[in-house]
Amino acid sequence: MTAKITRRQALLGVSSTLLLQAACSTTRMPRERANEVFAHGVASGDPDQSSVVIWTRVSGFDQSVDVGWTVAADAGFETIIAQGRVTTGSNRDHTVKVVVNELQPGQAFFYRFAAGAAISPTGRSKTLPVGHLDKLVIAVASCSNYPFGYFNAYDSIANDADVDVVAHLGDYIYEYDEDGYGGDMGRRLGRVHAPRHEIVSLTDYRQRHAQYKSDAGSRAMHARHPLIVIWDDHESANNPWMEGAENHQPDEGDWPTRRAASLKAFFEWMPVRDPAESSAPEKYWRHYKFGDLASLLTLESRHTGRSEQIEYGDLSRFANADEAQDFYRDVVAAPDRNFLSDDMEAFLGTEFRESVSAGRRWRIIGNQSVMAHSVMPRIDEPFFAELREQLDNEGRATLDNLKHLGELRIPGDLDAWTGYPAARQRFFKLAQDAGVQDLLVLSGDSHSYWANALYGDDGQSMGVELGTTGITSPRSLAVLGEQGLQRFDELNAAINPGIVWANGRHRGYIRLAIDHDGARADYVAVTNIESRDYDTNIIYTANIEHLGGTLRYA
Repeated sequence: MTAKITRRQALLGVSSTLLLQAACSTTRMPRERANEVFAHGVASGDPDQSSVVIWTRVSGFDQSVDVGWTVAADAGFETIIAQGRVTTGSNRDHTVKVVVNELQPGQAFFYRFAAGAAISPTGRSKTLPVGHLDKLVIAVASCSNYPFGYFNAYDSIANDADVDVVAHLGDYIYEYDEDGYGGDMGRRLGRVHAPRHEIVSLTDYRQRHAQYKSDAGSRAMHARHPLIVIWDDHESANNPWMEGAENHQPDEGDWPTRRAASLKAFFEWMPVRDPAESSAPEKYWRHYKFGDLASLLTLESRHTGRSEQIEYGDLSRFANADEAQDFYRDVVAAPDRNFLSDDMEAFLGTEFRESVSAGRRWRIIGNQSVMAHSVMPRIDEPFFAELREQLDNEGRATLDNLKHLGELRIPGDLDAWTGYPAARQRFFKLAQDAGVQDLLVLSGDSHSYWANALYGDDGQSMGVELGTTGITSPRSLAVLGEQGLQRFDELNAAINPGIVWANGRHRGYIRLAIDHDGARADYVAVTNIESRDYDTNIIYTANIEHLGGTLRYA
């Protein structure tokens, strides 16, 4: 977004701010060292046309503490727009969250906090625009696992002055213990999870969020750009559904208590508006409106409507491919299996219509899991037979499972939308009923890059899907090695009409730039996550255009 602040706008004071219980500017800001009091930096997010959330956390206090905050039109804080004081304490883990109201649309501003003599780093943020907007740049991120490496992709995003907003699609933290996913790498890099055990309690989730926000790349990104964020599964536990999660065991207490603790910590530690007292915290979805250019609607697909994931179990149970496909059709694709809640679907129907009525050019979906349909490719080439001899036991088991799924011609990941095909078709029908067949879906979760085409059950094009890889989290198929994974991605794209391109061999993010004529998605890979020294490469570019009422790759 390009925003100009007139002197009159800058001098307009903020007459009211809402305390929720308690970035890079166009000119490069200096890297301010985190001090002991503001060790987790500052952040902003959840913007609308007249307000933005600003956030920090104060450390080293046992009791309640008064924190001052200031918003200014300039980095030198000579033109003050608004200021105030708030009190925080142990009831919200000494986090501070303020909604700064009565700002101008498309207004960029600077902010900082003070506690006693300590001054926080300076942050920069902006409101959403109204009226005509020429261009929008979104950095799309997902799956940041602290033990696996440094958040260098965040640092790269921070250094891109043209980014308007960061869309984080979930798995902002991971719940595992020191020996779990990423544990070996964490010990090698000195990035072992804290606490060392799997997080279950409110105290645990708070400590894990604090650790993730200690990363220098994370602090830089949050200070420089406003955040739009949704949760996926690991903010609570792997693969949750309405009544439990794959990674929640009976000896870890009851699931509702654990989920409530994870969501409370999320709302404390993220720059998002707290839920209204009358609203359940898990009902977390938004419609962000970027002038006449774009709508960005975010989904909640974990805690409000999802049916339990189906598992194939031992694949030898299927005598042949027909029997496996019957199971997929009759059990996995059963019409009563849900991915989204009724309230979420009602929200989407209303907001799709509003977006069409307002004449916005783009309808972007902030989505957790890969949406495009696919089945496992056959991997019976001699290449894979030779590869198998070179793999360890884990790699051989993974390859054997992929081979069996390919022989049965069924999908692999039943936690994604492909595990809920009836729900996916309902989502498409909601869009079609509102006159929408040009969806631009942003997806995370898979630790792989994707450029996908979306089709309904009737073959009707519904738009395109851009899937981002992990900030640090590697793809599970990485055990196949670089060449094995590359060949698998090539076969996957060759046999699935919905997959235009895929690459699970890199870590990074997507830089999406849209205007009224088209969109360009650059898939930005970081060369290293094992230290803070890195470069970036654009490994693929997808150009998107409107054609015949839908979206196509140009």
